[in-house]
Amino acid sequence: MLATGGFVGKMEIEIRQAALCVFQREDSVLVAEIQDPHSLAVLHRPPGGGVEEGESPEQAVRRELREELGITLGEVLALGAIDHVWFWKGREVRERAWLFLASPSDDDRLSRGESPELLEANGQRRRTLWRQIKFDSAGWPPLCPSNLADFLNPLAG
Repeated sequence: MLATGGFVGKMEIEIRQAALCVFQREDSVLVAEIQDPHSLAVLHRPPGGGVEEGESPEQAVRRELREELGITLGEVLALGAIDHVWFWKGREVRERAWLFLASPSDDDRLSRGESPELLEANGQRRRTLWRQIKFDSAGWPPLCPSNLADFLNPLAG
């Protein structure tokens, strides 16, 4: 949901809420590899998307996973929210990202450790991959939200 927009200096600011799904399989989580079409920066982000008007974060994560990955989520656990700022398509995005933990057993492909292709609403396809929770970030694209690793480390035990 786009709450407000505006400009700071010459950069547009977008304020939004997102709902992201964390699938944990052993010591890894599923992330989508996204690339900013303006800066060409690559980020790793859990699957999910924007919260639409009149929708709860849980309803949004269920809708997004059904639309983008064809997954009907079973039980989900609300992990909380991360407020962060990131840059996308030449905009500063101020986002509250609601995180939900779901089981890979909700989808046969995930249960087998596969990385299904993600289909965006605009028809663009994105690859997904399993990324270790407690990882050395050297050589990996940054996470989005950037402090996601700190949030997920307790899940790794």
